[in-house]
Amino acid sequence: MNALTPMSEATAVLSDRPVLPDHPLFAGLTRSDAEIIAATLVPHVFKDEEIIRFDGTPDQLIGIVRSGAVAHDIRAADKITTVGLHLAGDLLSHSGPRTASVMAVAVDRTEILGCTMQEFNALLARFPRLQLNYLDLVTAELQATRDWYTLLGRKTATERVATLILRLSRQPRAPEDPVIDLLLTRERIGSLLGIKMETVSRQIRAFAKAGVIALFSPTKIAVLDPTALVDATGDIWRENAAL
Repeated sequence: MNALTPMSEATAVLSDRPVLPDHPLFAGLTRSDAEIIAATLVPHVFKDEEIIRFDGTPDQLIGIVRSGAVAHDIRAADKITTVGLHLAGDLLSHSGPRTASVMAVAVDRTEILGCTMQEFNALLARFPRLQLNYLDLVTAELQATRDWYTLLGRKTATERVATLILRLSRQPRAPEDPVIDLLLTRERIGSLLGIKMETVSRQIRAFAKAGVIALFSPTKIAVLDPTALVDATGDIWRENAAL
């Protein structure tokens, strides 16, 4: 097995390669099979804004985002539009459209436990259960993406920002640590949600003023009133209206 050659300034991290039985990718696998698969997935670290190749070449990474995040950007001229986001625990599968204009970019310091597409395809061929898990995850991701954009199309700016904060607040972190790292800049949040950067800043300040969140820095917050945050997403009244 050939380890993935680090791209640009990405660094292969020499550390233990843990079996991840709790991740859906490993569901139903025997311990020995899971260990073989985990040994193929090598940790790689990318710096903030470092591009992770997304062109289908042998250098393409596929795997699990362990920390940080991966944004999928369309870059045209001087404009950057974020069209997707993978957070810690997500499977980076590159299952969407593969065009030259779409690039996967590290958000903050990002670690991905992964291998090349060629290596992963070999694992899929060897382990049928892994193939089923992978297909289930990709199908769920595509459905979640569809639902996400369908909901955003119906939401106000306030509801969009609340929805993203709620999603980020549910990311794994130490129980004793209430601080949430939004990771994303106001500009990238606006791009992802389809609203202006100034609108994002105004909505976040409004949530802080209302006591829904505590704002420690531009990217560090804590949710003070989870119920109010859920209400602000607009999802509750929509569900009730559908009844």
